[in-house]
Parts: sequence; structure tokens; C-alpha cells
Amino acid sequence: MASTRLAQMARGLWHSVLAAAVTASAPAAASAPKAGLPPAEAALQRALAARIEQAGMLRVIVRAPAGQLRHRYLIPGAGYYQLFDWDTYFMGVALSYHQRGRSLAGSVEDFLSFTNHRAGYRGYTPREATAKGMWSLPEQCKPFLAQMALRACRTLGSAGWLRPYYRRLADTLDYWREARRAPDGLYTWFDGVESGVDNSPAVSSRPANVSEGVDLACYLVREDRAMAALAKMLHKSGDARLYAGRARRLTRLIQTRLWDARDASFYNRDQRSGQLVRAPEWTNLTPLWARVATAAQARALIERHLLNPKEFWSRYGVRTLTPASAQYRPAGGYWRGPIWIVADYMMMHGLLNYGYTDAARQLARRTARLLLSDFRATGGMHECYNPETGAGEAQGHFESWDLLGAVMIGEAWSGKDAAALK
Repeated sequence: MASTRLAQMARGLWHSVLAAAVTASAPAAASAPKAGLPPAEAALQRALAARIEQAGMLRVIVRAPAGQLRHRYLIPGAGYYQLFDWDTYFMGVALSYHQRGRSLAGSVEDFLSFTNHRAGYRGYTPREATAKGMWSLPEQCKPFLAQMALRACRTLGSAGWLRPYYRRLADTLDYWREARRAPDGLYTWFDGVESGVDNSPAVSSRPANVSEGVDLACYLVREDRAMAALAKMLHKSGDARLYAGRARRLTRLIQTRLWDARDASFYNRDQRSGQLVRAPEWTNLTPLWARVATAAQARALIERHLLNPKEFWSRYGVRTLTPASAQYRPAGGYWRGPIWIVADYMMMHGLLNYGYTDAARQLARRTARLLLSDFRATGGMHECYNPETGAGEAQGHFESWDLLGAVMIGEAWSGKDAAALK
């Protein structure tokens, strides 16, 4: 009876937290915004959070240690059973609202258990693994491990668990510098699958390892900033300065070498020819999320492209490829047009980062409505969505970063960011 009452109290607290739009970043003090959510937005967020809770989705994504994965770890749900790289980070962000960081820390420990042990390059880490094996050699784990570790440390309120793994974590960043840095100082994706945007028109898979990714560079800036924060936690002041300096230098390279003033857009670059790859896809917008774009670049990028209904801005969320592209496929296109919640989440914060609060709130509402509509129609959420109709695409009963839909409204109104690096 007592445990039942405690569970009911915990559920009530979760809904109150959402309604008040309180961030769960720990150990930094979380504070409620001065004003609560408008009633309609509060009701929308409560309804989506309740559906997620009733479906047990926060339990489904956590797996017990098994085989070579010796710590509790996270999976994206649906038909997946692997430990994935960036899915894990964004699930950890969602779980931080429940003060649950152990499975994120365990995922980092499991990833790093492979580092320096399964390939010739120092720092190589597979991008996915299961209890029985690992996949994707020579594709590298996307640069989110330091961000995962920082989020786990803040949720747990301690960095002590990370000390034995700190050197390996640093090695994963050195891998990018030693194995994937192009002569101009930028970095290359091995292929589209490694980038996570599997069928990306902007990433060449044949030949491999030639696409200097806008998104990759932005993730590495955030990874360096996260390493700087972790180094401070662990009283490594020299390392903190080193990583902060690397982040600043890479930021300048993105601003100068990947920006096209004529098109007012960032683009990937082909390291062989030095030419920009003018594919109009959502990864060109990631400098907004990483706070890498200058104020002038951000204004042009947002007003000319992101908020343009003929390009990325749809009534259901952010298109991942614009309709002007010959490769645009709103139905069945996977990353070639359909809406992905991870892109919505990044772009919502990109808008907030540069002062476009009303648009950010509109995007948060659209995302929450889309997911709640899917719940009502199918009993779950999909991997991606048709930007013209809102219909679910790819796998159904998907969890992963879709769980962020239940916190986006709160973050948009409060300005809080559970993925913040400071």
C-alpha cells in the first residue's frame, strides 16, 4: 500500500514538473519559470506525458546488463535491441526529467568498454553494440559520448563514476582528429549511415570518407565543450582550457568554410574538390542548435530557410529535406523529407538560442500534437512522420528521442535546456 501511494505521488510530481516547465538539469539548481504554461499547452503536455507513462515507455528503453554489455543500457525501443550512439544521448536527456541517470552512465561505460580494444586506431568505438557483438567497423560512434557523460554526471549529481573512463573518453575525440580530420581542419563522415542520417543526400557513401559534415563539426564543437565541462568537474584545468580552445577554433572554421553567403546556408564540403555540397537538408541547420552560427548567419538561415513553409517549415514539424530537392520523398523517404523528432528538438532550441521564441513555441506545440495524435490513432509513436499529412512513417511503437516530445513545450516556455552544456 505504501509503495502504491509513493508511485502515485511520483506520477503526480512528474505531471506537475511538466506543467510548471521545470528543467531537471542536476546538480545545477532547477528553477521553475516565473509564469506557468498557458492552460492549453499545459494540458497538451500532460496528455502526451500520460500516454508515454501509461505505455511504460520509460521502462522499455532500459535493458539489464547482458553479455558484453555489463551495465544497464538504453535501446531505442520498437524493433531495436542495440545500444545506439545518438539515440542514447537524447533518451538520457528525456530521462533526466525523472532524475534517472544510471542507465545513461551505464551506456557510456558500455560504449567505452570497446574503446581501444577492437580496432587498430586509438579511440575507435563502435556506433552500436549488443550483448553478443558490435557492428559497423570502421564506422565510428558519433561524437556524443562526452555529452552523454556530462548529462549523466549532472543527473546523478556526481562525476566520480567517470574517473576510470576519462582517458578513454578523451581518446574517442582524438580518434576524430587523427583518423578523420581533413587537411582544412574539418572532419569527414565515413558514410551516411555513420552520420545517423542514413540516406543523406549531402553525405557521399561512394567513395567513403570524403564528406566534411556540417552536423559532424557541430557535434564535435559540442563534444569539446562537454569535455571542457567534465574536465572542470574532475579538476583538470589544463584539459578544460585545451578543449574549450578546440571548440572555439572549430567554430570559426564552420563559420568561414562551410557557410555560403549567396545561399545564406551552411553546407557539407567535399574534401576532394573543396566544393560545397548544396543539398537542402536539415543538417545544414545544426549550427543553430550548437550555437555556432553568428547572429547574422542565424538570422539569414532561420528567416530564409528554417521558417520558410516552402522549405523546412511544415504544419507538422521540420522537414528533413526541402520539397525543392528532386530527392524529396514525404512518404517513405526516411531522412529525405519526413519529420524526425530529434530534428524538431534541435531546431526548437536553435530558435530559442537566437531569440525566435514564438517560432520555437509553435514548433514545440506542433511536435507534441503530432505525437499525441499518433498515440490516439495507433497506441504509440513512429520513427518519423510525413510532413504533408502527419502520417506515421517507418517503425511504429518507437521511443528513442520521441520521448522528448513530452518536455519540448516546457522547455520552449521556460527557456530551459536539459541538453545545455554550461
